[in-house]
Amino acid sequence: MKSYSPDPIHVRPDVLRSKHIYGAWFGVALGLTFSIFAWGMDAYKLDLVNGLLPWLKFLAGAIPCMLVGGFIGWLSARLDKPILSLLLWAIAASVFAWLTVSVPLQITPHLLSLVEPEIKDLLHYTYYEAFSSRFGVAYVWLAIFVSIAGLLQIPLSDSAVFSTSFIGKVSPMLVTLGLMAICGIIVDSLNNELLRAPIDALNSTIQFSVDNRGKEIDVMESRRMHLGALRPIENLVTPERKFIISGYDQFLEQVDVLARFESAWVECKLVANQLITCKQVGDLR
Repeated sequence: MKSYSPDPIHVRPDVLRSKHIYGAWFGVALGLTFSIFAWGMDAYKLDLVNGLLPWLKFLAGAIPCMLVGGFIGWLSARLDKPILSLLLWAIAASVFAWLTVSVPLQITPHLLSLVEPEIKDLLHYTYYEAFSSRFGVAYVWLAIFVSIAGLLQIPLSDSAVFSTSFIGKVSPMLVTLGLMAICGIIVDSLNNELLRAPIDALNSTIQFSVDNRGKEIDVMESRRMHLGALRPIENLVTPERKFIISGYDQFLEQVDVLARFESAWVECKLVANQLITCKQVGDLR
């Protein structure tokens, strides 16, 4: 015969443990969803335009976001106080905001230098004071969306923990995951899109050059595609190529793109996504 427990069901040790575990997974899912839309979509788009190791940026952002989210979710569930949960998720939002700036502009270049040592001296990234405003804008958006998700965590976890079906346990998360998806898309436009567009533009110009090699090209079309900028390196251009941002100004309007062809490294300068010049900066070993 089972012994009777006088404790209310919501404070039973097994229920509390389930809430803590659910809170951790809630945070992990929140961090992963944000990462998918903040860096994952960027990596996918860069992969389509011959980006160099594009998924490295996604991993650099997703892993810390999932770890931070999991810890904050677990701690919020353990404290079980909505106001404390709000404060904790506001802290998480600041970490996410820092990552939105640091992952593309600091962390990823460092990781790339470790994976591809030969490009270490070809990357000239600078962290400008103006980037603080980018952090501020990112934090405002993240604070709004993450705080809403944080406030929803405790009431949503109550219904999920007592659900007997998988759908019942997962469905409460969908609202917050939708919020983080929207937030990730917004954050992507703050930095990643500005660094992705020059690569897309350069890839289009080089693809046009490769497709029309040896053909007569209309002068106006040549100017529109900025083919003149490729003349100094036209003998180095090959169909096989990879691109990575190698430098930028404080407004991310003037961007340098490093291109790896079959036999050489080439650096191209773009202003407002318009190709200006290209030059060889190294040979492939």
